[in-house]
This record gives sequence, structure tokens and C-alpha cells, in this order.
Amino acid sequence: MSNTYLTKLDFKRWMTCPTSAYHGWCDLKSKTDDDAFLAFLAEEGRIIGRAAQRLFDKGLFIEEKSPQKADNLTRQMLSNGDCTLFEACVTHKNYVVRPDILVKRGDAIYLIEAKSKVGDLRAHREGKMLINYYDDIRAAWREIVHDLSFQVEVFRRAFPEYEISPYLLLPEGNSTAGTDEIEAVRQEDFAPAFTEDELRSRRANSCLKFFPAQKAVDKISDQVYASMDAMDAAWLGRLRPRPKPRYQCRNCEYRLSNGNDPTDGFHACWGSLANPEPSLFELNQLYSLRVGGKGQELLANAKIACGQTSLYDIEKGELHGEHATRQRIQLEYQRTNEEWIDPQLADEINSLSWPIAFLDFETCMSGVPWYPGLRPYEVLPFEFSCHILHQNGRMDHIHWLNQEDRVPTLPFIRALMTALEPIQSVLVYTDYEQRVLSDSQKLLARLEPHSPAEQQWISELLGSGRIVDQHDWVHKYFFAPTMAGRTSIKRVLPSIWNSNPSLHRHEYFQRYYIEKDGTVLDPYESLPAEIIDGQTYSVKEGCGAMAGYREMIRGIGSKDPTAKTALAAMLERYVTSISRCHAKEVLKSNLQDDTTISLSPRNMSPSSISLSLE
Repeated sequence: MSNTYLTKLDFKRWMTCPTSAYHGWCDLKSKTDDDAFLAFLAEEGRIIGRAAQRLFDKGLFIEEKSPQKADNLTRQMLSNGDCTLFEACVTHKNYVVRPDILVKRGDAIYLIEAKSKVGDLRAHREGKMLINYYDDIRAAWREIVHDLSFQVEVFRRAFPEYEISPYLLLPEGNSTAGTDEIEAVRQEDFAPAFTEDELRSRRANSCLKFFPAQKAVDKISDQVYASMDAMDAAWLGRLRPRPKPRYQCRNCEYRLSNGNDPTDGFHACWGSLANPEPSLFELNQLYSLRVGGKGQELLANAKIACGQTSLYDIEKGELHGEHATRQRIQLEYQRTNEEWIDPQLADEINSLSWPIAFLDFETCMSGVPWYPGLRPYEVLPFEFSCHILHQNGRMDHIHWLNQEDRVPTLPFIRALMTALEPIQSVLVYTDYEQRVLSDSQKLLARLEPHSPAEQQWISELLGSGRIVDQHDWVHKYFFAPTMAGRTSIKRVLPSIWNSNPSLHRHEYFQRYYIEKDGTVLDPYESLPAEIIDGQTYSVKEGCGAMAGYREMIRGIGSKDPTAKTALAAMLERYVTSISRCHAKEVLKSNLQDDTTISLSPRNMSPSSISLSLE
């Protein structure tokens, strides 16, 4: 075990699953290591942490990396009197904590954790943000409260003579950032305030607000105390906590693959129970099933307890509720390794009207808003790709990408209005585009007084019935064994792509056909990375697109026109491939080598699309 001290990450894992903490001590590979969304949140957390430091005066950094030396420096500062410390470090026996901000005033120490999660001051004042109706910590905040409680407990043990008061410092969902705060984040200029008036002004105009957390921390203090001691004993004794296989293991960070992999922490826990393929975890909406249909115990936990961990250990008679139909289809066709299309898909296709647009949006958001008037994590659409399929088979493409440092919402909507003007049916995947349009309408109403026409256009489009969700089609009418229980485009697209060779030769898609080591690559993986100013950039998923846009507008692209052009090209390639993949959902084969679903104009019904077998 490589740990010198037990950290809040160890405690987080322990509270989730003690065995996962042990896996961390053994340095097993975690799937969080390469998680793009967690990387995005980490960068947001860094920015928010630095912005939070602006709200304190005369703060001192503890830059020493060695826990022992940093602890000595922190204790020396505390002994000298009142102080404000950034990245302070305190060790106590086997524990180490480094709170974001520590403020000492007399006999009181305030521990302040700056987090990227959005808070709600009104709900907090009413006692409803951190604590639920049942007087327990809300699930959405449990991890953060555990983090803060762990730090408080270490400080209480290390400094019993002080009163320890915990706070969260969070982006507040209904607040806006001040101009000086926006500029500080833009320039990464996080100098502390020099006067009391400046400090008060910064706090009043910041979108970051203080949330006292004493009540929530005290509520679980006994549990935290006992859990820390149990974790400490296991760590000192190099003891592997006994695994408890259960449904929650489905999302274990150490579950890296299917099959018997000795380096996989999940398989080390589950042993032979991890071997069946497909696993019962692959069942669509597995969480919805209870023993006997109405019992409190999860069917998955009952199966696991009996050693039944194969998908095929679930009987059709055990399926119930709103997801039962989809689950029965999956069990039947996954067992026979066949693809399934409901004939009603043809009727849905026939109900479309020419011309047809395949539409995809890319958006960005930031905990500390980039522009005045915006709220934390307010969604800004910065790019769309619109492939327009005409009745005669011609495909046109309209792409729009914001490349100016501005709120892009109004020019985005205006460009979209022009692109969709002749369109009769608009195909999307999931309702994300509709939600972005709805949010954009609200933002325009608040920030753009001269946009009534654009707001009205959004209302009419959303209420027109012209928008068709292909995810809904997939959920109701299509199944492929390699999709298992998932219906996201990241799972559906490769399933269709790999099982339909005719698509590889199609003029619209052949550019994405790449084989590597005898395997046809997922179209997303065919998108090339770029080396810009010595750094490798890749846009293959939504978080990568957000990061690429941020780099184009606020990073290297703001200083180097060549880099900006390269980043813009990457973003266009990504969103274009996604929109073409939407088109593939309609143009895909009929899941047989000799049959295809195709778009065929009809003389008598020019607005229809037929399902033809070729």
C-alpha cells in the first residue's frame, strides 16, 4: 500500500464501499482516471477554487507539498494569531486534510470548502438543500457533506481547543457574477482584496455564496467518527474489507471490463459471480424491478445473493412495470443474438415530411459565468450541425460555430432559424435539443429585450410537432444485442455501424470507416486528434467539445489564429459526424445483409418516406 496518510478520497470510497477504499490503497486502476466529465468538473473546481480566494483578504498559500512540512507551516501560522490560509494542511495520526480555505479568528476555525456544485440559498435557508424530508442528508449532497465532515473531524481531533465551523462556498443558482469577477476569471487574476470595502463589494457581487453546513455535519458526526476509526483499523492492519456484492456494484469505479480480469477490482470482489456474459447488470432499467413485483428488495440483490448473475437468470415472469416490454424484447433477442425492428418503425418514418433535417447542438457552461447577466452553469449553445435530406436523395449540410468571445445564444438562434426555414421534419436524438431551445428562450427573455421574434420562433417550433426524437424510435422499435440494456447514441451507433456493412460503403458515411487490428472502429474513434502548440487535443464526446470550445475562445485560440482555426475544424468534424450519425438512424440497414431501410420519394405522396426492402 502506497498511502502515507488517509485522505478525504479514501474516506469517500470507504463510505461508498469499504472494499473500494482497499482497492485504492492497492493502486488498482480506476475508470475515473480517464473520465472526461470528471476532468471537466475538476477544471471547473480549480477555477471556482481560485475565484473563491478573491473573497478573502490577506490569504496565505501553503504551497509546500510534503504533508509533514505543510502541517508544520500551518500550525505555525495558527499559533501566530488570526490568519487566512489557502490549501492549509493538517495531519493527525494517520489522517491528512487540506481544506480549500481556513480562517482562524480567536478560538474559532472556519473550514470553507469551495465546490463546483450549484447551491440554492433559498432552499438552504429553509433547511431543504442539504437535508431531506426524512431529516437525512440528501443523496445529491451526501458525498460533499461526507467530505466536509471528514475534514471537520480531523480538525476536531487535532485541535480540541478550537471551535470548528464548516462552510460550503458554492456557485449559487440564482446569482450572477460581477464584472470584476468575470474579468478575474478571464485573466486568471485572483489577487486578494486590499480593503474591507473591496472585500464586501466582491462578496456582494459574486455568484459564489457561503452556505453554513454545521447542521448537516453534526447530523452525521457520530457515523463519520465510527467510520473513520473502522477505516483506520483496516488500513493499519492491511485488511481487505469483506466484499458485499450488490446492485450498487454496477457502477463500481473498479469495474473496468466484462470477463475474468485479475487486475479488475470488481472481479477481485465478485470472483466467479463476475464471469457471466451478458451480466444481469445489462438489463434495461434493472433498478426498477423488485422481488414479487411490489416488494422492497431489489430483484438484482436477490439474484446476486443466490449466485444468479447472468442476464438469463432473470425470468420473463419477474418483469413488471413500465419497462417490462423493453426488458422482454431484450431478453428474447439477446438470447438468440438477433436484431429486432418493430414494423411500426416504417409507419413512423412514413409520417415524416420533406425536407428532413438531422440536427445536433453543442453547448458549454461554466460555474463562474463568462459574461455579465449569466447564472452559474447556464447552458450556452455554441454550435449546430444540420444535415438536410431532400426528397430526391440530395444531402445538404449547414454548420454554424460561434468563434467570437460573446454570449452566442442570439446569433445561434438566428442562424438556426435560417437553416430550418424550409424544413418540415427535424430529427434529433433525445430531447436535449428541445431543452436547450427552451432554456435559450428563457435566457433571451431575460437578457435580450430586442429578441421577441426569436423567442416566438422557438415557441412555435417547440409546439409544432415537427421535432422527432430518434431515441424514442430506438426505445420503442429497435434492439441490437450489442446495445444490451442501453439506448444512448454512444451504444446504439456502434451496434448499427458494426452490423451493417452497407453503411461502410455509403457515400455519406464511408469517410468514417476505419479498421484497426481487424476491428471496425466506432465512428467517434475515427475522429483524429490534433497537436496544437505541442499539446494534443481531441474532440470525441460532449465534454471534449466543451473543452475544445473553451480553449478556442478563452485559451490558446484567443492568442493564436492558427490554433483557433485548428480547434474550430475539430469541433466541426465532431458535430458533423454526430449529425451524420443521426441520419444513419434513418438510413440504417434493416438489420439483414440483403435488406435495407431506405428513403424513397413517392410520386403520389411527396412528403412520405417509405421502408423498402432492397
